[in-house]
Amino acid sequence: MTVFVRRTSLAIVLAAMAVACAPARQPLDLGPLVTDRPDFTESALTIPKGYSQLEVGATVDEGDGVRSVSAGETLLRSGINEHVELRLTMANYATQRDGSGTQQGFEDAGIGVKVALFEGPDRPSLVPTVAFIAGTSLPTGATPFRSRSALPEFKLLGAWSVSERVAFSSNLNWARAEDAVSAHDEWSGSASFGFSLSERVGAYTEYFAFGERAPTWQRREYVNGGLTYLLHDALQLDVRYGVRTDAPRDAHFVGLGLSRRF
Repeated sequence: MTVFVRRTSLAIVLAAMAVACAPARQPLDLGPLVTDRPDFTESALTIPKGYSQLEVGATVDEGDGVRSVSAGETLLRSGINEHVELRLTMANYATQRDGSGTQQGFEDAGIGVKVALFEGPDRPSLVPTVAFIAGTSLPTGATPFRSRSALPEFKLLGAWSVSERVAFSSNLNWARAEDAVSAHDEWSGSASFGFSLSERVGAYTEYFAFGERAPTWQRREYVNGGLTYLLHDALQLDVRYGVRTDAPRDAHFVGLGLSRRF
């Protein structure tokens, strides 16, 4: 284990302890928190007005001779009113190692909003809960990871109740992305089933994919799954594992995280 991984792991543990020990304002009718992690698919629910939610984590990604570690994955969500939340993406600390050497430093931060458009019924129904996210990255990272300009994104979010213990959600996304030469459009989509295994334990399985023309059409496809555990209604642990299905078998990622509402 490198010095970087040891230090960032310690930083995550300390941050998680600080979040877990923070005072919580938890009315009984608020219910268990709903997070935007650990899956790729964003939830269609916003944070209640007057509350905030901090979601942190770390991911190790390996494939095609490249090993990447991202520590932090910090998303702060704050309820502005009944339908809008402010989203601040803090800069992750990343390291990337390949045959040519190692690069490390902070990635770009970001800012955005999630807006609830329509709330579907709690009972099983074909009528979805619908929301969208609009945001942009900010070119604030270290040189190896900083974009040349702000990169906007837009996500359309849908969620359906299948049964008392099963939910389905899907995202359709557009974003500007950069390669070494120019910026281009990147499209992505996802489909995720969530399962309530008990009052405290949840699980999910998911497919998501990216497509971009840079300059020729390219795609990336993934499947992943994970577990969540509620320590109480405002504090959740998560773990996930996924593989890239259109790449060699060694292309995979594993992550863990913690979320707290306060």
